[in-house]
Amino acid sequence: MLLILDAVAATPGEIGLTELARRTGLKKATVHRLAADLLAHQMLERGGYGYRLGLHAFELGQHVPASRRLRATALPYMTDLLTATGEVVQLGVIDGTEIVYVEKLTARHSVATPAKVGTRLPAYCSGLGKAILAFSDDAVVEQVLAAPMPARTSTTITDPARFRVEIEKIRESGVAYDREEGTAGILCVASAIVVDSYHGRDGHRAVAGLSIAGAAGRIQPARLASAVRTAALSISRSLGYPQAR
Repeated sequence: MLLILDAVAATPGEIGLTELARRTGLKKATVHRLAADLLAHQMLERGGYGYRLGLHAFELGQHVPASRRLRATALPYMTDLLTATGEVVQLGVIDGTEIVYVEKLTARHSVATPAKVGTRLPAYCSGLGKAILAFSDDAVVEQVLAAPMPARTSTTITDPARFRVEIEKIRESGVAYDREEGTAGILCVASAIVVDSYHGRDGHRAVAGLSIAGAAGRIQPARLASAVRTAALSISRSLGYPQAR
């Protein structure tokens, strides 16, 4: 059932029975039987030709304590950033080598970005990912660097040594930049949300990241750095990080 839910969640829109069987490696009859149980519990819904996540899956996600507290704490600051800039404001956490977007706010004239709430993007080529990695244990960084780092655009950092230099700069400034590294035409400035930890970077551990993204040529990330950094520190304090550096 978990294989089925993961496959459906990773598919925009709907996924048909045959494709679902192929992705999970299960027999079509098995997928059909298990999907029927998931439909009965509203974990899945049947669309025009296939399956999509159901309402109960969404409801369960809202009850995850860490995610709920993080989103509730961050939303007022995210709203302030949206009002002040009119650009996309995003909140994400790291899972393995990827960033999972847990909240996203947009204005009428915000640029369209590929990230949606619940979607994943590689950590190495996103502002959120770099900001979080800078304040994560070295083992987390090494896990990302040990995985493939294909170039998504002409500016993607794919060399591990160069990436480590980038991380050190972020540790010094507290701000990460995505210079069209994940998506051509999109710039991003991000900062980590941290809490006290005996094991994290300099006694602090990143639990999430906050970013502003906009169209290249329209926004100037360096001018937004202070606002993003201040908002991230405020969220950190609210979550239990007592003192700004």
